[in-house]
Amino acid sequence: MEKLQAITTVYSYYFPEVRAMIDKIVKKYPHNIFLKSIGRPGLDDFHVPVIKKFINFQRRSLPGLNKFIYQYPTAGAEEGIREVMTLLQSQGVKQIYVLKGEYEGYQAIADTRNIKTIILNENINLKKIKPGYWFISNPSARNGNIIPNEFIKKLCKANHKIIYDLTYLDTVPFYKFYLSHPNIIAILISFSKPYGLFYYRTGFAFSRLAVPSLYGNKWFKNIFSLIITDQIFNRFKPLTLVKKYKPIQKHIIDNINKSFNLHMRYSDSLLLGYISPNDVKKLNNQQLQLVSKYKRGDYYRFCLTPYYQQLEKK
Repeated sequence: MEKLQAITTVYSYYFPEVRAMIDKIVKKYPHNIFLKSIGRPGLDDFHVPVIKKFINFQRRSLPGLNKFIYQYPTAGAEEGIREVMTLLQSQGVKQIYVLKGEYEGYQAIADTRNIKTIILNENINLKKIKPGYWFISNPSARNGNIIPNEFIKKLCKANHKIIYDLTYLDTVPFYKFYLSHPNIIAILISFSKPYGLFYYRTGFAFSRLAVPSLYGNKWFKNIFSLIITDQIFNRFKPLTLVKKYKPIQKHIIDNINKSFNLHMRYSDSLLLGYISPNDVKKLNNQQLQLVSKYKRGDYYRFCLTPYYQQLEKK
C-alpha cells in the first residue's frame, strides 16, 4: 500500500523566506546588541518594543491585546502554558477543561501539577458543568480550523475562564479574534507554526494577572530569537506567507485526494489537512487503515510539511 507522506505531529515548514531573512541577520552577526548587556539600560527591556511591534502587527486580528497589561517574552507558547498552569495550581485550581482532540501538551503539563484534565465535546451543554478554566487553541490543534467567536463568547457568558493559545495564528486567512471579555485571562503566542521557528523558541504571553514565574524572563530570555522575531515585523506583513502558501496547500491536498480518494479537506491553517467525521464514513477499510494513525478526537489531522519540503526541492 502506498504511504502518505504527511506526519502526525505538527512541525512547521521552515519557510525559505524566513531562512533568507535570518541569513541577512547573521551575515553581520548583531554582536553590537549583545555588547549592550552590561551597563544601563542593558537588555532588560529589549523585549518591550518587540512586543509592542507584535501588538501593532496583529492589531486587526487581535483587537484589545494591549489591554492585557502583563506581557512577557517566552520560549514559544509552551513556556506560557506551563507557567500559567503553575499560577492556576498556586491558586488551588484542581482541574481544567479542554476540547476532545486538543493539543496533548495541556494534559501533559496539567498532570505534572496534579491538575485533572476534563475532555469535552464542543457541543457540550455548559449548564451541566461547573464554571472552570479552559485551555483552547485557536486556530484549533484538532484540525487546523478556526473556532468561531460565538463558542468563546458562550463560554465567557457561562462564567468560564479561558487561556487562549494562538499558536497557529498567522497560518490562516484573516479572522478577528474576540478577546475583550474579562474571562479571557491569558493569550499565548508562538512563532513556531507561522514562521517555522520551533527551535528558536520565541513567543509571548499576555495576561490580565501577573504571572510571577515569568517575571525573570526580563533577564533570562533569548535575545537572538527576539532579534529574529523583531525582523519578522519589519520584513513581512500579516498574512504574507498565508497568501503565498494557501494555493500550494490546495495543490498538495488535491494531489493526495487524487492518489488516495480520502475526502481530505483544506484546513484553515496552511500547515494542515483534515478529514471530517462525516467524511470518515465514506472511507473503506483499506483507507481507514491508511489514515488510522492520524486520528485526533473526532477528526483525522495531517501535517503537510513534508510535501512543502518536497516541492521546494523540485
